[in-house]
Amino acid sequence: MDPAAVVAGFPGVEEFAGVPDAWHWSPVPGLDFAAALSADGRHLFQVSARDTYDEELVRAILVTARENSSRLLAEDVLLGTQPGFRFPGRDFEVVAAARPGVHRYHEVQQPELQKVTWAVFPGYSCEFAAPDHYSLEDARESFIRFLSPADLDREPVPFLRLWFDNTVTKGGTDNPDGILALPKTLYREIKLLERAPGSFVRFENFLGQGFRVEWDAEHAWTLGEESKGGAARPVELADLLAFVEKTLCG
Repeated sequence: MDPAAVVAGFPGVEEFAGVPDAWHWSPVPGLDFAAALSADGRHLFQVSARDTYDEELVRAILVTARENSSRLLAEDVLLGTQPGFRFPGRDFEVVAAARPGVHRYHEVQQPELQKVTWAVFPGYSCEFAAPDHYSLEDARESFIRFLSPADLDREPVPFLRLWFDNTVTKGGTDNPDGILALPKTLYREIKLLERAPGSFVRFENFLGQGFRVEWDAEHAWTLGEESKGGAARPVELADLLAFVEKTLCG
């Protein structure tokens, strides 16, 4: 199929100024789409923006995606990134790409176009784990629930995989692979460890580093760093939460 021909036929579509083989369209006020062909001309990189469209930023995203087509289109990558992205006035660090099946932009109305469309958006390094850390379900959940790719003004949402079990609240995770969670969930479960012996919270950050927090009746909270091995060390709650924040955000 010819993605250029399909996109060029969208209602209200116009050429994207300054980028060859690229287009912009806005079906309703506040909702903007822009797309550009990949370097091989057979795939489409698409940006979506809801109430946050910035033409210069979108231009930089599309150009970066095209220049790094081979990396972002790699067959074994569900949710990949191109590091080194910079844009004046923004703190973004990467251009991210979600393959078909992770995003569902054209799944209903243009199923053939869906197969060759990669969703691209700006992001932060701490939001993305190594490619082999994602199942398809993980990648979909990250894309839809946490990353908010259509919000081009968003703040970082660090990648976080979480396991926990609390003997007092009876809350916990059943999946041996843990769950993807927001940092506020991790902070809450750490605080709930207080006076809950036999409970634990374990988490992994975007670098794959693992940490385990428990409540010790004698020393209060304890922190173990899996990469360092050895016994867990006692730590004050304020210091623990500060350490967790630094770990998640790099």
